[in-house]
Amino acid sequence: MASQQPLPRQNNFGNPFDSGQDPDIWDPPTPPLQKPLGAGPQQTRASIPNQGAWGAPPRRPPPYQQQNPGQMAPVQPQPAAMRRPPKITGAVAGVKRETSQNPSGAKTQQQRGYDKPWLSGVDKGGNGGAQEQKKNTFLYSVYPDGVGPDSELINMLERDVVDRNPQVNFADIAELDDAKKTLQEAVLLPLYMPNYFKGIRRPWKGVLLFGPPGTGKTMLAKAVATQGKTTFFNITSSSISSKWKGESEKLVRILFEMARFYAPTTIFMDEIDAIAGARSSGEHESNRRVKAELLIQMDGVSVASSASANENQGEGERQKNVIVLAATNIPWDLDEAFRRRLEKRIYIPLPSEKGRQQLFDINLKGIKADEGVDWTELVRKTKGYSGADIANVCREAAMMPMRRKLLEGEVNFDEISKMNHDDLDVPITMADFNEALKNIQKSVSQNSLEDYQKWMAEFGCV
Repeated sequence: MASQQPLPRQNNFGNPFDSGQDPDIWDPPTPPLQKPLGAGPQQTRASIPNQGAWGAPPRRPPPYQQQNPGQMAPVQPQPAAMRRPPKITGAVAGVKRETSQNPSGAKTQQQRGYDKPWLSGVDKGGNGGAQEQKKNTFLYSVYPDGVGPDSELINMLERDVVDRNPQVNFADIAELDDAKKTLQEAVLLPLYMPNYFKGIRRPWKGVLLFGPPGTGKTMLAKAVATQGKTTFFNITSSSISSKWKGESEKLVRILFEMARFYAPTTIFMDEIDAIAGARSSGEHESNRRVKAELLIQMDGVSVASSASANENQGEGERQKNVIVLAATNIPWDLDEAFRRRLEKRIYIPLPSEKGRQQLFDINLKGIKADEGVDWTELVRKTKGYSGADIANVCREAAMMPMRRKLLEGEVNFDEISKMNHDDLDVPITMADFNEALKNIQKSVSQNSLEDYQKWMAEFGCV
């Protein structure tokens, strides 16, 4: 009797009982084919390891590759004309990029129009420009390879460094002489007279600008960023806020560490009442931790806060001055501890008659005005107006000649495009200002002015 030959092993995934194998033992599933990326021979099942051992039947090739039934023709590599073109980074195809001596790609001092110390490494140019830029950043001083646990937080705060010129000078701000002198004394003079500002003459660590809205508090900060050769951080409540527990206070700590690294530094906090409000037992613990960290960094153990401590510091340490410049419209909501750390508290009032006259001159620079305009009458009528209100009045009056010329009848844009600029540049008349004053009202109430004056009399420090 002839010995019975065993049935050949088959892979029949449709019915395992017809394959001649133990029905309790299932073959492992065949991994899917990897789609080829780019040019080159297509990957077949035979070229994948451990595929031939399971006896997987080959797929039927497409008709254009089939030579004989059941036989797969090898796939030829794609010709060079059909291959995927290489990626073009940093340029557009067919356009030549101008090469410069600065390989880092950052703007130079002349291109920025802004002389800032933390970007001085980029201005050196040459082959070492990119390396110098890395050395001058806080991120690479902490993590030499640029990657670390807090690298993402550091990059978030790096974006708050003002690296462009706001183009605002102290001469562009009407009046506010006391505030200008205080800011120059706190920010500008210590840079030029470092040996004088030591001991009891150490620079102020905190300056608070408070007053009604639209009086020039933010403009003063822009002037400091323009004329002061200091690193300028523009910080808002969103800059030091995070949804993750513990990251907000870590952002505060990193902010002041970066400020000391890039010193001399000015940290501007607009609307500081949103960050440094009065603490209470009912507020969330995360807010209390952020405020506590901010208080410690502003005047903690590591900060020289006495005359003898400042006198004993080395020359390099005295150069690491960090000033906090804050602005608010509701100073009575500030916490007492923050009020103490903001050593100079300056009231920015509504403009006086002299200031309103200067505001008209500044806002109407380059605009033609009729000889019949009574400036004394305009100054009298704008009593109680803020600087922003007077700017709105000037803008409204400057639009009146154009409205009379174009918008009284049917507008024909084809004819408008053919008109010369001189046809529309009509001098502003007194009637235009009177009409603008009817449309623009003052934005500050008398009751709020009394609150500011009362707080200034109690807590002010010019």
